[in-house]
Amino acid sequence: MFQTLGLSAGNTSCEKIISALLAALVSFSTGAYASMPHTETIGTLPEGSMELLVNEEFFSHDGGFRRDTFGIGFGILDSLSARVYMQYLHNGPISGNDSALGDTFVRLWWYAGGTPGGSLRWGLLSLFRFPTGPNAYSVKRWRNLALGNNELKLGPVAQYEAGPFVLHANLFWIFREKDREGFYNGIYLNPAKKETYSKVLGLNFAADGAFLNGDRLANDYAAGSLALNTDAVYPLIPWVSVYASRRFARVGGEDKRIPVEGMGVNPLLFSAGGRYFFSYNAFAGISTTVSAVRKRHYPGETIGLELRLQF
Repeated sequence: MFQTLGLSAGNTSCEKIISALLAALVSFSTGAYASMPHTETIGTLPEGSMELLVNEEFFSHDGGFRRDTFGIGFGILDSLSARVYMQYLHNGPISGNDSALGDTFVRLWWYAGGTPGGSLRWGLLSLFRFPTGPNAYSVKRWRNLALGNNELKLGPVAQYEAGPFVLHANLFWIFREKDREGFYNGIYLNPAKKETYSKVLGLNFAADGAFLNGDRLANDYAAGSLALNTDAVYPLIPWVSVYASRRFARVGGEDKRIPVEGMGVNPLLFSAGGRYFFSYNAFAGISTTVSAVRKRHYPGETIGLELRLQF
């Protein structure tokens, strides 16, 4: 290989440089592995780089809605990336007579490594939702577009490469705030207070008011997804995915009547789409999602458009 590059195989410095370059290409995914609408991926921004993204989603339920997402990402370390998303909601698929600010998200991604050769790689993702949008418990119009309460999605993301095909897998637990109950007040970090130790920072599930107490976890739910894409027809990257989630605690009272994921709906979603790469670090994409669960006021179909730039 070194001779092909016009370098001597005995040149230790050149070998080290090329090995480092190959390791970087294996370790850090390009936009081809950027997250899909319902599946997160191991895509890691290189240290010191930035990413801009714009998404448009068109929802079919209740006469149609549109949701704009604007985001910026940062490569903090070689294995740590952070992204911030803000959303804006529109009553109407193209233009409507009413709009509202949606929720805000902070996404932290840690790339943990992989097997020798890089066929299987994995990491840990945490996605924080901040309630800047309408409250889904009390505001009907914007349900399924915003939650308006705190939420934390946490879990592993894995990727397996088999030739030109790449399989992505997610498994998450979503900690959800009940209607304005207070989310982070179940975490105890003050070393001067006795309850910080008795509640083990809030991780003692047997302690009243602790973050992991059973009563606080009753409205949480689990989600999993699988996606498959291929670079066989690059610069076009087609993909397909399936997503499902379920709340395991009994759903009763008002929650059961709210047609929102984790409340009155356990969704099963099928998605497909494609991305076209204008360059190594810029692409545009289109996607469609169909819900196998047909319920009034819950999105049956969604069309998405996206644009991403990395620099």
